[in-house]
Order: sequence, then C-alpha cells, then structure tokens
Amino acid sequence: MLDTVILQVDYNKFYIQKYENFGASKEQILSSKSPFKKWINNPSKKDEIYKPRLTLIKRGIRFVLKIEFSAPKLIFGNNIDELDDGDFDLVIKTLRERLQSMGVLIFSANLENSEVISFHPSKNIPLSKGYTANLAIKELNKIDCSKRFDFDEKNYRNNGEVLQFYTRSHSFVIYDKINDLVKPQKRATDKDQTKQQLSIFDYIKTNEQALQILRLEIRLSLKQKLNNVMDFLEQKTNPTFKDIFSKKLCKKIVNSYWDNFFGNNLFIFNTNSSPQYILQLIFMKYPKTKILQAIKAVGLYMLCKDNDGIKGFRQIIDSHRRNRADWQTVKENLKQFEDEIFTSSTWGFIKDIRRELRDFKPYRLTKTENLICKEK
Repeated sequence: MLDTVILQVDYNKFYIQKYENFGASKEQILSSKSPFKKWINNPSKKDEIYKPRLTLIKRGIRFVLKIEFSAPKLIFGNNIDELDDGDFDLVIKTLRERLQSMGVLIFSANLENSEVISFHPSKNIPLSKGYTANLAIKELNKIDCSKRFDFDEKNYRNNGEVLQFYTRSHSFVIYDKINDLVKPQKRATDKDQTKQQLSIFDYIKTNEQALQILRLEIRLSLKQKLNNVMDFLEQKTNPTFKDIFSKKLCKKIVNSYWDNFFGNNLFIFNTNSSPQYILQLIFMKYPKTKILQAIKAVGLYMLCKDNDGIKGFRQIIDSHRRNRADWQTVKENLKQFEDEIFTSSTWGFIKDIRRELRDFKPYRLTKTENLICKEK
C-alpha cells in the first residue's frame, strides 16, 4: 500500500499559529527578499509520537508548505503494518492533529486535495517455509537490469540486505525489513525509524519469532516521473492525496515495476538445475528443435543460472563482444525461457512475492505483537 508521501499546500490553504517553530518570526518570513528560501519545522527527538517533517518554502512571491510523512507510521507508529483504503479518514484526522501540535492549522478538505509531489507505493512480503529475505535478495540480484527503465546505478549492499535500482527521479528498493529496523540511520534503508519499530524488533528477537519480511518499495521522487508512471498506467496525472491513497493504484505501480524488472527472468529462479532435466523441458516446449540447437539452449540456460546470474553472464559477454549487437542477440535467445514450463517450479520466496502482489492484502502484525509493542 502507501508509505511515504510528500504533499504541497499553497499558503492560502493553511494557517501558521507558531512561526517560531519554523525558526523565524512571521515578519522575518513574509518580508524576506530572497527569491528562494526555506524554513524547517521538524519533529524533535523528544517527541513520543510520530510527526511529519515540515518545510515552508518561498519561491518568488509564492509560499508553499511541504509536508513529508509516512502514512502507516502516523497510525501504527511503524510501517510494517500496512494501511487499507478504509483508513484514509483516520490518516487525515491524525495528520491534522499532528500538524496542529506543530503550530499549523489546515482543513481536512485541503489535505485531501493537496498536491502530491512524491510518494512511495510499497508491499511487505512475509516469507514462508524458512526462506530468508537475505537469500531472496541474493537471488534477485542475478537479473540483468542495466538497460531497464533509465536506472543508472545498482546497489547490492549491507551484506545482501538491500538491492536498490536508483536514479534521482525514481528507484526500486528491495530490502530486509526486519533487520533494517535496528540499523544506524546512515546505514538503514528506512531513514525515519520510530521508537515503536525498535520495540517490534526487540519483541521479535526476544520471542524468537521466525519473521522474515521482504519489502518492495517504489520511490517516485520527482513529480515529472510520478506523472510519467501515472500516465503509463492510464491513471490521473497531477494526483491529489485522495487520488493516491488507493490500494488499487499502489498494486498497479508495484506490480508494474516487479514485472518490468523480473517478469521475463523468472526462469533463473527454477529450483531444478539439472542440465538433462532442462534439456527435457526444451524438447517438451519446442519438440521440433534440432539436437545441437537444444544443447546450446541448455548451455545458455545454465550460464544464466550460475552464481552471478544474468548480470555476471552479461559482464563476460560485454568484455569479449565485437559489436553492440552481441548481447541483444543473446537477449533474443533468452525469450525462449519465458514460457511457464520453465518457471512452474521456482523458489518458494518467488511464490510468496507473486501471491502477495496478486492479492495485495494489507500486512498486519498479530494483535498480540501489536499490543506488546504499544505497551513498550
């Protein structure tokens, strides 16, 4: 569902009660002659409850308020629990109350219809049958995505706990949600940890719960890219907060990124690595294939499934290729493995991901876990 959101509200749609919370007086702010200036009103470390980050911005003669927050943290104090469509009114009510406690008044309607300049659709995937997020990330790192979308940087860090495909405008982050809870801010993927999330980690470890959560998070960081994605999915561009608070929309976005990165590479995660078994599958799918051609296909298949996956395979090809068409020729040949016959027997974590992305039910900790965490 939805996690981090950045809203922008025009000056005539909110009222600042306490300008001093922004580090200046009303007169100093309104009389500023700078064409561009910011005033910050962020939560204090002493705050017992989660609050948004506020930035008052002057652009020319225009003043706007930027409101950045995690929607589930407003309600649950953590973003392991996920919201549903029916939680919108509660999110608006809670956000209004937290803003008021920070010296800013705003009507519910103005929040609901405020401009969205960035948001992060996401999905927490509980892994079953003993699979770990670390193993899942290690295997997912085998795909070749260097030419997918316009991502120009790939990170595989923190001992395999984070896989990130990144540009300034958007990113696709896959990480170990449980182990991320207690990392120092500089190393954590979620930079805005709450006290309650630390309590959740303590509870899980103390009670030896084998809870493994793989988190898929799409970060639409720039408005132009946000609109490009919305347009591609045939959704309303320049959306309001009310428009993006939608399980249906978040499902479309997360599934779109998953399919574009991993949809054609699922054969890599086939649990059967016997070359002779693969040869049988090739003859089953393509019965008219010549013997030597089928044997070559087995070699191609096994090279992609080796320790470094398609990514490592491509690096070798690129270091020896004579022209740019070489890898494209290889990619065309990989399409023969996109059939379901090569992906019907995959790692269990792939089945967990596909199930959760299909159903897209909000993940919630058990009532017992929530109760204990809140009491701490």
